[in-house]
Order: sequence, then C-alpha cells, then structure tokens
Amino acid sequence: MSSERIKIDSGKPEKQSAILYGFIGKGKLSEYDEFEFLAESAGVAILETLAQREGTPRPRHYIAPGSVKDLAHIVELVKPDMVIFDCELKGSQRNNLEDDLNVPVLDRTELILDIFASRAKTREGKLQVELAQLMYQLPRLAGLWKHFGALGGGIGTRGPGETQLEVDRRRINQRITQLKRQIKTIESQRRTQRKQRMKSKIPKIALVGYTNAGKSTLINALTNSNAYSDNRLFATLDTLTRKGFFPTSRREFLITDTVGFIRRIPTQLIAAFQATLEEINYSNLLLIVVDITDDDFQNKLEVVHETLNDIGAGELPKLVIYNKSDLLSKSLRPIASSEIAVSAKTGDGLDILVEKMDSITLYR
Repeated sequence: MSSERIKIDSGKPEKQSAILYGFIGKGKLSEYDEFEFLAESAGVAILETLAQREGTPRPRHYIAPGSVKDLAHIVELVKPDMVIFDCELKGSQRNNLEDDLNVPVLDRTELILDIFASRAKTREGKLQVELAQLMYQLPRLAGLWKHFGALGGGIGTRGPGETQLEVDRRRINQRITQLKRQIKTIESQRRTQRKQRMKSKIPKIALVGYTNAGKSTLINALTNSNAYSDNRLFATLDTLTRKGFFPTSRREFLITDTVGFIRRIPTQLIAAFQATLEEINYSNLLLIVVDITDDDFQNKLEVVHETLNDIGAGELPKLVIYNKSDLLSKSLRPIASSEIAVSAKTGDGLDILVEKMDSITLYR
C-alpha cells in the first residue's frame, strides 16, 4: 500500500486539522501548552484540545476504553484529519485507536520527527532525520502499512524518510546501515575540521538552550551575521558556526548555534544527532540561552542542564544568558556571576556578555 506525500504550507489558509490529546500531571500544565505549540509548528489547524490526568498506560489503546469512546464521539462531531497524542504509542496501540476512531492517529515522536524533517536543510541534517525516522519505524513496521495508508501523507510522513515506508524490515535495516555509514563519513570530515580549529587556538563557544529561546538572534547580534531566526520551535536545526571578535583582547572566536532542546526528546533523535551534539563537548564555553519572558523558564533550564549531562557536557564552563530582557516590565531576580541578562534584539547587556566570554576563554 502506498501513501502519497502531502506537503504542508503553513502560509496557506487550508491546513491539516487535528484533535490534540494530552496528559496533565501535577504542575505540568505548561507541558500541554508546549504540545500545542509543537502542533502549530508542524502546520496543524487545531480543532479541539483534550487532556486527561496522567496514569498508567493501557495496553490496548494507551487510554481507557471510556476515554476512547468519548474521543470517538468528538471525532465524529468535528471530523479532524487526524488525532495527535502527546505520548509515544506502540504500533498496536495506534492501530487499535485508528480502528475505533476511524481517523489517522499520530504520536508525539512522529510530530517532532515531522518538524525536524521540514527544518533540515543540509545533507547531514537530512540524513540524520531520515535515520531517526527509520529507527522509529522499524519496531513498528508490522502496522505501518495500515497506518500510513489511512494517513494519506502529510504530518508524520514527509521528509527524507517517507520513501522507505513500503520496504520490508531487511531493506530498512540496510538503509539504516547505509545512513550510519554516510553520517560517519561526515563526522570524520568534521573531526578533521575540529582538529584544525583546535590547532588555531581560537576559542570555541557553543550556544545551547531550549528550542525557541532566541539562540539564532543572539548569534546574529554577537557576530553581525544574518542566521535565520523565527518564533517557532526548532526554527534552526542544522548546526551553524560564525566568527566573532573580542574588542578588548583583540582575539577572534568561533560560536556555534546548535539545535534546541525539548522535554522528552525522542531517543531516536538523540541517537541520530549524536555526531552533531558531540560538537558541544569540544567547546571552551557554553552559553545557555534562556527566554526570561517564559513563565516556565526555570523548568526548561532544568531540561537543558539534564540534556547537557546526558551528552557528557555537564561539566563544561557555562554562562546562563537570560535573553529578551527588554520585554520584561519587572526587574530581574538577582543573578549570579555565571548569569547575564541581555536583549539580543536591542543589544542591551551584550557588551558585558562579550567581556565575560573573553575573560573565561582567555586561558582555556
């Protein structure tokens, strides 16, 4: 069974519509807001948002039979193109849901993979996304034919990996092996470039942080460049390095913008983007960019620290950059010596930031 690819253009009035089904635990309302933002970033027209309290997943549908019945009633009323769940579904759970709801079902991982597929521009980025897609699809292969035939293309199916949906397990494994080999070749090239940069003694700085925190805007401000930036999740996916200049010491520095972090990032993405994430570990300094206007910035900052620990970069020197300070009407809380409030948009605080970057990297 084949599925025709449907591209989604968020600039057009007609979008694929969806019902969002999330899960709310104690103090986790902000995570549901993020789920909505993910769907909007994928170009979804949200018809209804539903949620239930977190509980033990049911083996057949993930949610309870009564909840399935209620959801089926709402699906019949609003007639969405799909239902998206804020969890990772097993292949059998998704198939059972589609049988009872009579509408395609996606999960959180497919949604994120779709966003990554639409953002990847470089060859390496596209290879990494395809690898992540196939690693996700492989254990669910038995149910994919029915699922994607019902979905008919679009969210969750686009990107470099969609041509592999109809191949068998053997061919998918062959493709995964091929992708890993190609990514390893690119990684070897990057390793050579990294050695050359290490010999140059030019300080290497990495911008890290939660997605949509303003990293691309900050790298533009620090290097007078024009890296793409936008108010949407994962606006920047491919690693970007620019050259900057310290006025005081008259030294050059290299600063790299990296892919944004997010809660519950799919394990397939971490594995596929491992080579890219390793670039962070070779930095002399990490700038953790935080959107200070976000009410949930403390929890998101914790996610960033946890992710850095997971990839082995937790012990590197860091500065926490509280970005978008110009949008605050209230005073910032007292900040430590390792924290700086700036506005990448207006330039406020950037001179102090550059001086600190200079002094920290001077002897490293």
